[in-house]
Amino acid sequence: MNLEALLDELRTNILRDDSELASGPNDSLWSDETLVRYINEAQSRWCRKTLALRDASTPEVTQVTLAAGVSTYELHPSILGVVSARYADDTVDLTRVGRTVIAEIQVYDPPWFDPATVGAITPGRPRAYATDESLSIDTPSAVQLVVFPTPTTDEEGTVLYLRVARRPVDDFTLNDLNAVCELPEEYQLDMLEWAAFRALRNSDIDGHSEMSVRHEKRFEDGMLEVKKDLRRKMHAPIKFRFGQNGFAWDD
Repeated sequence: MNLEALLDELRTNILRDDSELASGPNDSLWSDETLVRYINEAQSRWCRKTLALRDASTPEVTQVTLAAGVSTYELHPSILGVVSARYADDTVDLTRVGRTVIAEIQVYDPPWFDPATVGAITPGRPRAYATDESLSIDTPSAVQLVVFPTPTTDEEGTVLYLRVARRPVDDFTLNDLNAVCELPEEYQLDMLEWAAFRALRNSDIDGHSEMSVRHEKRFEDGMLEVKKDLRRKMHAPIKFRFGQNGFAWDD
């Protein structure tokens, strides 16, 4: 649905705020500006709680251009988490490691460190990445990506391709009622339940408080259903691999 349809659904079918006076202005309880603000919060919360909005194709979000001598990159502000990262035209993903592992490798070169898995200690082609770096003070909500090793001039301009979970790239505004919701169609009505909860919770009319609780409950139930769907879709079934010593698990 586009923003106009979302507003109509929220105001008319969910909030039932569509009464008009016989003459003069309508007596709607909530302005369009207020409802748009609640819709923006609702879809952002839905994405953050479910990580259901996945993206591997939007260039400004999913592509990171490497620079010589630079190991830390601030990602697009819509990104909530990185699912995977792939170097240029590789067919396998980079290894995800923690920042503490990278620090130990750089300082101690521990015996368990496997160059074939993570990469050479000296600067060069990135073999691993981490996303648990400290957040930026200027943009505390932004995710930072650290690659290891640090790229050299040979890697300058090479692109890392990400798969990410994110929020909508742009918030809705009343200046563009045709803007389309980025959430899948089947999630949008449940997402609006949070906007309804916000609207009714902030109202002082008798009965609205109880109604807001029902909308919050439906929002929470909808998120649980989405999480179950995602687990089912992304589940990798266990396979048996028979070998010399009987069998082993193979994923």
